[in-house]
Amino acid sequence: MKLSEKTKQRISKLVEKDFVINTLNERLPKYYKDFKTIKSVKLDPFKRHLGVTSAVFVVEYKIKYINLEGKIKDIDIFVSAHSDGSRKGAYQKTKALYNHGFDKGNYRVTKPLFFLAEQKAFFYVSSPGRSFFNFFTQDTSSDLENSMELITGWIKKLHKIDIKTVDFKWPSFDILKMVPAPASFIKDFKDSDPQLGANIEKLVNDLSRMDRKFRKDIGNILIYGDFHPENIIMQSLEAKEIEMIDFTDIALGDPMMDLGTFIQQFDFMGHNFISRQDIDKYKQSFVEAYFDQKFEDIDIKYINRINLYQSWTAMRTTTFLFYMKDVVNPIDDLLEDSIQYLELAKNNQRSINVN
Repeated sequence: MKLSEKTKQRISKLVEKDFVINTLNERLPKYYKDFKTIKSVKLDPFKRHLGVTSAVFVVEYKIKYINLEGKIKDIDIFVSAHSDGSRKGAYQKTKALYNHGFDKGNYRVTKPLFFLAEQKAFFYVSSPGRSFFNFFTQDTSSDLENSMELITGWIKKLHKIDIKTVDFKWPSFDILKMVPAPASFIKDFKDSDPQLGANIEKLVNDLSRMDRKFRKDIGNILIYGDFHPENIIMQSLEAKEIEMIDFTDIALGDPMMDLGTFIQQFDFMGHNFISRQDIDKYKQSFVEAYFDQKFEDIDIKYINRINLYQSWTAMRTTTFLFYMKDVVNPIDDLLEDSIQYLELAKNNQRSINVN
């Protein structure tokens, strides 16, 4: 569906300095009790997409404001906007977690501020530090063991939440309702290459069938849904605290999805920077830290479920890359990885790595 000019103009206001200053002057006193007025704002757009069917903006605002005592203070705020309205859900989910124990301690979420309906925009406080991805790609000799243990601590805290104590109606994860929708991308794959399309269709059907089978025995567990190294913010690899960003996909589902998604994405994002031997070692140490057990002692049912979601994550990345026509896409290798992970799950193989 074609995006209206009115929607484009509204979202574009997020990079208009006068609009930003007026909005912040109006809104920030609620969150900063010493706030008086904005002195200056530096706008730094990270993403500024205005397409035919969608608009996506991510902008950083480096703010200097005058407080009630006349002193100048600094704050760093981000805004994320999408014409599909998904950032409203991200705001609501982040706020629900922030108000349920993730506002303090070693395991936190980014601090939510407010949502602007007309701009479809979620404003939040910048998390201190850099992404885990940035750390291990900048220094390929780094020891990641401490970080892996810290990251498992965060996700275990999420999985332990009693959803009955949170006043929010969480969505449920469903492979057949992922974005983009399988019905749509399977057709596009078939139009491009009938055999490739047939392989994707079989893979999606097998994944969905196994997911439904496993989910019968699982209660309502809160999962992150998009657990990967770029969404994890820390100040150093020796840090004792982390913040997570981007809660668009948080839902009820199988907690092994978060483990499978993280280790497959770590593998995919790290293979050009870290040796295969080290990647395999870190993947195993991550899983062991989560269960607090040696790998050979973990119930094979958990290993199967982890591999199911490694397969799903590789398939999802294959789909994203398929639509990126302007780059060389390694979709054949990724698709093969997805098929192999699924075979591990089907055959009760005690391994979380493929060749």
